[in-house]
Amino acid sequence: MNKLYYYQALARLFAITTCLYTGITAANENNLTKQQLASQAEQFVLNQLDPNSIKTIDVAATPIDPRVQVPVCHSALTFSSTPEALSQSNVMVKAQCSDSNWYIFMVVKATETQPVVVISSTVSPGTLLTTDNIHVINMNKKTLRSSTFADIEDVVGARIKRRVTAGRPVNPNNLCYVCKGDNVTISAGNTSMLVKTSGVALEDGRMGETIQVKNRRSNKKIYARVAGTGKVEINI
Repeated sequence: MNKLYYYQALARLFAITTCLYTGITAANENNLTKQQLASQAEQFVLNQLDPNSIKTIDVAATPIDPRVQVPVCHSALTFSSTPEALSQSNVMVKAQCSDSNWYIFMVVKATETQPVVVISSTVSPGTLLTTDNIHVINMNKKTLRSSTFADIEDVVGARIKRRVTAGRPVNPNNLCYVCKGDNVTISAGNTSMLVKTSGVALEDGRMGETIQVKNRRSNKKIYARVAGTGKVEINI
């Protein structure tokens, strides 16, 4: 009697274990199917928004509800979306299996980004920008409210005019390669002759801008083009 009870208990334990294993396997397979579905939906949106791969677009599908069971589809899934949906940040995508009438709607968040030079740590007015206090990150284009820089080399050597906190983009209007009161080198000449003298900047200037400077030797005020950090040029 005891032996019969033992075998019956063993059989029940085996049945329960088998069911649990089967359930876990099915759940894992369904999770994998959902991940593949999400990946394909992301790729579909990316192909629609950037078919020539010339933009930087980040895509992320909203996870499918864990309670949804995705049936097996023996043919390739088809994806579709409307032009109106593709113009939104959250793109509604329809995934459909041609083997059956099964389909599901998914949401894919699409964000177009661009490289932006930002401040690494809070800087005060007059701070010289170097590779130690700036870096480049990709930022959502829709969040940018002014012109920005994409290359660190475009701002290295410039100085900040107003305080900027960490993580903020470098604004061209907040820079001066030559700042008011700076000592500058004035270069005047052409391809055959070049003369240099010292001067002082009478106003702020960004790269390529024309500002007023004073020649220290003659005390004359002249206009010169900003050519670099502490450098201005006059064409003769």
